[in-house]
Amino acid sequence: MQEGSEFFLKRDYKHAIPPYQKALDLEKANPTLDKTIWLVLVDNLGMAYGISGDLKAAKATFAYGISKQPDYPLFYYNMACTYGEMKDMDKAIEYLQLAFARKKNMIEGEQFPDPASDSSFESFMKNQKFLKALREINQQ
Repeated sequence: MQEGSEFFLKRDYKHAIPPYQKALDLEKANPTLDKTIWLVLVDNLGMAYGISGDLKAAKATFAYGISKQPDYPLFYYNMACTYGEMKDMDKAIEYLQLAFARKKNMIEGEQFPDPASDSSFESFMKNQKFLKALREINQQ
């Protein structure tokens, strides 16, 4: 976990993946991590996959996170980002709605991201359906 985080913090996402994946595999076999650390591990691993272009692995990582901690909003938000990168606007909206509905479950000190300024949704920012969905989400 520590080795992966060192790479992650340097924005060297490709090199963060192997140690993060190993930490997650070890955790699956023998759970020992604190809940907050586990959330960060899964979230950072999924983001590292996504930023490195492996959207299939990112999607699988966030789906796993959701299956184990369905109330954590950033798994849904980052799944929305993954669908945004895949140019699947409807799924991106669906997961943004799910993320915003769980916004109160953020880890203390975390900031909820702003989808309007997220590059994953850049291709949707002139689409009226997407903009309407963002307005509705922000009114929740």
